[in-house]
Amino acid sequence: MHNCAHFSQDHIMESIEKKRILTKIAGLYYIENQTQQKIAERLNISRTKVSRYLDKARKEKIVEIKINLRKEDYSNLENSIEKKFNIKECIVVPTYENMEETLKAMAGPLNDLLERILENGSSLGIGWGNSLKGISDYIDVRSKSGIKVIPIIGGLGKTGTGVHTNSVARNIADRLGGVSYMIHSPAVLDTKEIREVVEKDSNISQVIKLIETIDTAMVGLSDIGPDSTLIKTGSFSLEEFKYLDSLGVVGDVNLIFIGENGAPVPNKIDERIVRISPEKLKKVKKVIGIAFGRRKLKVILGALRGGFLNIMFTDEETASNINKIG
Repeated sequence: MHNCAHFSQDHIMESIEKKRILTKIAGLYYIENQTQQKIAERLNISRTKVSRYLDKARKEKIVEIKINLRKEDYSNLENSIEKKFNIKECIVVPTYENMEETLKAMAGPLNDLLERILENGSSLGIGWGNSLKGISDYIDVRSKSGIKVIPIIGGLGKTGTGVHTNSVARNIADRLGGVSYMIHSPAVLDTKEIREVVEKDSNISQVIKLIETIDTAMVGLSDIGPDSTLIKTGSFSLEEFKYLDSLGVVGDVNLIFIGENGAPVPNKIDERIVRISPEKLKKVKKVIGIAFGRRKLKVILGALRGGFLNIMFTDEETASNINKIG
């Protein structure tokens, strides 16, 4: 009898301790807006554990998420863009001052979309970009099994920062309960010859073969202005961007450099890049583009006109401008 009482007391203490840690993690994440990585470092636990604890906090009703349905109705704007560019879906969220807030607003609709369009065993291709990296933290789809997440571009960004192509793919795979593949090559190499040798490497050729199986892809779009993330990662120099600009390039879709009309612009940098080809990207059934902001307007329009995207996520201000220019 005594042992039983002792056990239940320990059990109660354990339960209180567990609730305390769940409440602590939930507070840091939802109230103080700390990233899962920061919380993991602060509490000396793995990031996967933080993600699991957050799930648990929601299941145990320590966290309850209340969504105030938007007063804004963007359905006319969405329909208009869908018709103009003949795309499957356009999803518009309110415009916020802060990029992070806009990405948070996109997370719910993106999770709904992935629930709808991914089937068990689907192959999901992942591009690269700040928006993709940002939104990957909010993906939460656990109802699918056997999802393969495959990078469709070589490594961009520094490893370990979470922005690197492989890190983004791994993060998304974790949040879909799937498996991710890694591409062991930078996206931009020094010469065409090096790229040809690299693509023959067994790891790279395996990933390139897997790219053929993709039925859905998520891509970011970059402009070629001085504030572009591609400059900040050190992948391109300002001179190279000036050269691309002189050819009429307005930006890129997954490092496919396009002009205002959406056609890929021939250039001498292309032959040094490890990525899915424009033809193959256009054959992917569902290509989700995530981009917003004034400086990305031209590249978004180009990507839509060129038929690179058939599902578009953007904010209200960008959508209104896309609709006006068409």
